[in-house]
Amino acid sequence: MAFKLFLKFQENAISARPSGHSAGAGAFPGEPIMVEISLDKSFLVQFINILALMLCLNHLLYKPLRKILRERAELMARLSDRAAAAKSEIENGEAEKDRLKAESLRQALSLKNDLTSKSQTQGQHLLAEAQEKALSQINESRARLRQSAAAARTALTVEIQSLARDMAEKILGRNL
Repeated sequence: MAFKLFLKFQENAISARPSGHSAGAGAFPGEPIMVEISLDKSFLVQFINILALMLCLNHLLYKPLRKILRERAELMARLSDRAAAAKSEIENGEAEKDRLKAESLRQALSLKNDLTSKSQTQGQHLLAEAQEKALSQINESRARLRQSAAAARTALTVEIQSLARDMAEKILGRNL
């Protein structure tokens, strides 16, 4: 059994002709050359050689290469999982940080409000004490002023009476 294969070469590519071909077959440039392939014992040996080569290459090259690629894919999957876990951990940490920040802000605001209300209460208390103290000092001053005025009146009354008597004695010219 033989297969006929027609090959067409470019003009410059045809330089040597295989033996056994007639001068007329493919003698002109660009004319197809006819090659025969026969299925005999040498074809079978070459086929077995190719199969053996494929088995050897599979065992020595393809399997280790596929193993390395599979290990690399597993490593990449593990690294991807670790990266995703780290990313989610970072996101959780940021959420926790934001929550703690908001909680701290709430506590600080509450503390500020408490301190403000306490200081206002203390200020009002101090103001009330100061007003009471000022009022008591004013009342004491008024009382002292009244006492001084009363003492001055009594002293003036006594003095006016003695002055009036002296004047009356001088005007009348006699002792009263």
